[in-house]
Amino acid sequence: MHVLFDARLLHRPLSGLERVQRNLLREIARLPGITRLRVVVMHGTALPASFPERAEPVFVRSTEDILRVLIDPDPSQQPDVYHLTWFPDRTPRDLWLPVAAKASVVEVHDAILNRHPEYHPDQNCWAWYHSFVQALVRSCDRLLCHSQSVVREVADVLDGDPRIADVAPLAVEPTLRQPLSKVEVSERLRRLRAPARFFLAVGKDYPHKDHATMFRAIARLPQRIPVLCAGSQVWHGPESTRELLRQLGMTDDVHWVEGLDDEDIKALLQGCTALVYPSREEGFGLPPIEAMALGAPVLASAAMSIPEVCGDAAFLFQPGDDAELARLMQVVLAGGPEVEKMVARGRQREATFSWRRCAERTFACYQNAIESSHRKARPRPALSKPFARILSVLANSPFSAERELAAWQERCLSVEHTLGELRAEFAKVAGRAAAQSPMPPAPEPGAPIVEATNAEPDRPRFSLRRRMRKIRDGIKKRLTKG
Repeated sequence: MHVLFDARLLHRPLSGLERVQRNLLREIARLPGITRLRVVVMHGTALPASFPERAEPVFVRSTEDILRVLIDPDPSQQPDVYHLTWFPDRTPRDLWLPVAAKASVVEVHDAILNRHPEYHPDQNCWAWYHSFVQALVRSCDRLLCHSQSVVREVADVLDGDPRIADVAPLAVEPTLRQPLSKVEVSERLRRLRAPARFFLAVGKDYPHKDHATMFRAIARLPQRIPVLCAGSQVWHGPESTRELLRQLGMTDDVHWVEGLDDEDIKALLQGCTALVYPSREEGFGLPPIEAMALGAPVLASAAMSIPEVCGDAAFLFQPGDDAELARLMQVVLAGGPEVEKMVARGRQREATFSWRRCAERTFACYQNAIESSHRKARPRPALSKPFARILSVLANSPFSAERELAAWQERCLSVEHTLGELRAEFAKVAGRAAAQSPMPPAPEPGAPIVEATNAEPDRPRFSLRRRMRKIRDGIKKRLTKG
């Protein structure tokens, strides 16, 4: 099987989606059923050390570059299946990719951004994104999900067909399975200024993460236990975290820690009293099984995919129930056999997840996609000459993002030139008027007094030409590095 794996996220800082791409790519490259693996990466991307030796990087700058690979004139060079590993949102031209491929798989991590218009700049941006994602999930041969919860989202939120969805559960980052020594844990916690006893939370404070329930639960405890949040405060909308902490009198009890590496995360998980995971919406939820791998008790909400992932290896509470969460916090603080048994079940539960199994199920999804594409009478280029002509024009269009920017720059410079001519003409007219009337008119009563300056009247403080020159130089520098 010849696979084209879209890994355009590899140029971004390592986070959730990027980790999934790296781990899945590493294991897919080891499968004997894949005879050729080509990986789409952005120009200028520094390939990670874990990039498989047998994988062929395909450096691209735009969607059109990927399209050319999918409709290569030589049929033997066309991939058997194209895997779009996330929902891109840069250009609507990405919608052509699943349609142009011989067979296509679109990976659905969750539909959180589709359910939350408030996470977008405005209503129009959300409406476009929502319709864009709906079109993606309807145009592919198969969907790859990581939990049954997301399969339900496909039908309920994305208006897709859950019958074409395959499930491939994720796993823990391999390095996070290797615990630190007690000395190193102590040293890292000291550097992070962690208190002697603390609850740990992960993620930014978006409302769906529901840090608010955790804070309210802490406020119910007879003694205040500090909370370390491995993330940042980004939500400034209604019911902001800062306002809630002020109301609860907990501003000094919650500490936000950013810029952590994997070793820091391990130290926090090994040193915390428990991981608190109150999220209401998760497509999978890796932090709970990461905590289980390192022996930390887990308190998690029974929302969406979380019970599916945690099984009986976590203390679960109903989403938003801060009273029940406070009770479970006291159970963990007290310790004892019940907590020890839960930790042991956690280690066993985490061991049931593996990236190898995720890759094998992904490969099965590829096979299902190829079978589906053979069954359907799709307007493939080989079957429809008009359609092939359209895709060819799109793929070979000279109007790439860089050229569009250059054309826009020329239009802006043209406008600036016209404005300059108008300013010069205005200056001439004003000069003639001043010659005919040397004495300026007296200001009206109450008018503001404007003092004369030595600034040149013909030169604006903001120069579009200078700004566009900086943009152009930046693009040239980036292309040169690429």
